Amino acid sequence: MRALSIIVLVAFLGGATASASPPASKGIYGGLVTVGRGAAGITLGMTRAQVIARLGRPLSERGPMSYENLPHGMFDLYVASGRIRMIVISPHPGWHLADGTHIFGKGVISRLMRRYGRRLKPTRIEDGERLYRITERYLGRTVWTEFYVEHFRSNASVYGFDMLFPHW
Repeated sequence: MRALSIIVLVAFLGGATASASPPASKGIYGGLVTVGRGAAGITLGMTRAQVIARLGRPLSERGPMSYENLPHGMFDLYVASGRIRMIVISPHPGWHLADGTHIFGKGVISRLMRRYGRRLKPTRIEDGERLYRITERYLGRTVWTEFYVEHFRSNASVYGFDMLFPHW
């Protein structure tokens, strides 16, 4: 009888633990991008626990917290010192700015130029890649929002995106 009681208790606790953990994410394949803040309801500086409470468990955590699987694309969150330091998004038509501009759509750079003016700066990073960068402040820190392009023209197509605290 005691053995049966222990089995019932273990089964109950196992079920309680499983139901207490957040469900796994079905994947994040688009959403609102807020320049200098975050994407899909996640902001830079959030804790891992805050992200999981909002999005569910990531699809993978081999390196970053991954919420989108290839070949569909990438929505990866990089954690440093227990907080979100960088968000990386690969092309998918579901990602957009508050004004409805799709960040991977045609003409996004010209729209960004109109909205951000000189704050949108063409930049080459160490490996020679070209990007347009908007620098802002959030939580008392510098934030870079970066749109990767093949060439510096207003009609350039964006093929990659990240947002980060550059100096952690």
